[in-house]
Amino acid sequence: MNTSSEDQLRKIMETFGYGYVGSFSEGLAIVLKGEECFHIRLDGQLAYQERYDHVGPFREGLAWAKKDGKEFHIRHDGQPAYRERYDYVYSFSEGLACVQKDGKWFHIRPDGQPAYEERYDLVGSFSEGLAWVRKDGEDFHIRPDGTRVD
Repeated sequence: MNTSSEDQLRKIMETFGYGYVGSFSEGLAIVLKGEECFHIRLDGQLAYQERYDHVGPFREGLAWAKKDGKEFHIRHDGQPAYRERYDYVYSFSEGLACVQKDGKWFHIRPDGQPAYEERYDLVGSFSEGLAWVRKDGEDFHIRPDGTRVD
């Protein structure tokens, strides 16, 4: 980050009383004020009114959020992108996000629906059309539709 960007973030923190201002992603930055997390615009103004326990950076139009012990994704307006709640969610990559529910991992689409039926012990994010997964001690890759690549 260059000095002018650092000065801008410092000014936003001082002006609005934020305890932390993160880097901007898709025009919004993560902010911490007291115990609440949310996003702000480049001018320091609120992107939305909702407050969360934790939020992540925006990727592919969505950010992960945590509230009341459950995780999900939100849109730029701060509203949940879908109704389902998960134990853990990661940022979207190539249109899919890693999630965990009931101890098993899989990938979801932006509407919160599973991309495939299989459940894994661990999964990685998609990159160049493939994701690393682990099931029953075996590591391998899958395509976005869940088909195994040997």
